[in-house]
Amino acid sequence: MVATLTELNKNRTKYFSVKLWLFRTVIVGVVVLLIAVILFYVNRGPKNTVSFNGVRKVTIQKENGRYSFYKDGKPFLVQGGSGNTYIKELAATGGNTIICWDTSKIKETLTEAAKYNIAVIIGLDVPGGEQIAFYEDEKKVTALFHEYSNIVLRYKDNPSLFAWCLGNELLMPFSLTTPPFYKSYNRLLSVIHHEDPHHPVATSTINVAKRNIINIQWRIPALDFICINTYNRIKVIEEDLNVIKRFWNGPYLISEWAPNGGWESEVTAWQAPIENTSTKKADQYHELFTKYMPVKDPRFLGSMAFYWGNRQEYTHTWYSIFLEGTPNEIKEALNDCWKGTITQHQSPRILYSLIDNLGAKDNIILSPGSQHKASVIMETKNSTDTLQYRWEILKEDWQFWGRTWSNFKKPLSEKGLLADSTLQNTSFTTPLKEGPYRVFVTVYNSKGYCATANTPIYVVE
Repeated sequence: MVATLTELNKNRTKYFSVKLWLFRTVIVGVVVLLIAVILFYVNRGPKNTVSFNGVRKVTIQKENGRYSFYKDGKPFLVQGGSGNTYIKELAATGGNTIICWDTSKIKETLTEAAKYNIAVIIGLDVPGGEQIAFYEDEKKVTALFHEYSNIVLRYKDNPSLFAWCLGNELLMPFSLTTPPFYKSYNRLLSVIHHEDPHHPVATSTINVAKRNIINIQWRIPALDFICINTYNRIKVIEEDLNVIKRFWNGPYLISEWAPNGGWESEVTAWQAPIENTSTKKADQYHELFTKYMPVKDPRFLGSMAFYWGNRQEYTHTWYSIFLEGTPNEIKEALNDCWKGTITQHQSPRILYSLIDNLGAKDNIILSPGSQHKASVIMETKNSTDTLQYRWEILKEDWQFWGRTWSNFKKPLSEKGLLADSTLQNTSFTTPLKEGPYRVFVTVYNSKGYCATANTPIYVVE
């Protein structure tokens, strides 16, 4: 009997201990949740409170569940490219918008855009939230604020202006306090809204970045829409958008799209990204637009191809739609995308380029000063066209692979290595200096188009 009472007391003690532990845990959980909720509302970014009685030049409206841009009172679906050149060609190809990130070229871009009825999104690049030292330096923050405020005042009434994009692919830091980044960003955003109520403001994010988008919703709720930069992941963008739908269901513009970025591509043994021919890329652009562009999504505002112009990134041909003024087949593919047509393309078509009958995936490693053959295989249906060839050997720009881009200049060609750079099949001597190189070929035709291909090699002693 005594043993039974002792056991009963132990069980009671244990029961009340567990109950007390659960009670304390619940209380702590409630307190933590309450603090989090308070901090969430206390540190939430300011909304756009600007009131405007007139008719705005550009708005985003939601009708029957679908978001749309309205420009001068009419629905406007964005289709265009990122860049600041070849605006006449953009209009002829069926584009209607260009996004310009070079603030030194804004005036020229707007002037040229006016000639061809092209809308311009002005990109204002700002440091991301990870650059803490910048935002702790009041002089730098103030200088940036005044610089961009002046740009807004200077161009806000330009008839070609369509929208502003404040920051490109920024890191949006998560913190229960308010980092200086958000204070600076919202201050500048507020100035744009107050000084220019006629044009919406966005920022861009890499893919459908859940964390960044949630932080944008929390910290920068005054933004009018979100720009999404996406490449091969556009194939699953609808799935990604559905995942984030419960947290964010607002309008978006695809502000950059293209086939595989260098970080998404196959690589050689020395990690050189393998670039497709311009012919293959043109086919991929058309497939991505017609098969994967989320045009049926009621939040979709349009899309911008990357890159409308010529750009050194991984190589001088990777994203380029023009090469020293000459377009490649990507331009023709986009013409079909934007106009909803199927045309017979005029560009020369390259199947592949080879070094000693080997391709990029064969990991071509050569010795310095050795002799080799380079050849380009063309699609036979272009055999009657008049073709001209130009071969180049360039040292890789690989110190910038996978890093923030700060070097957009094409490397100088290696001199004196090609026997005849104007032949379809030629021979070359490898450089004497060890390292990674690429053998480029550009094929021009009499119809005003070109095609490009390259093969990476590694020279090792």
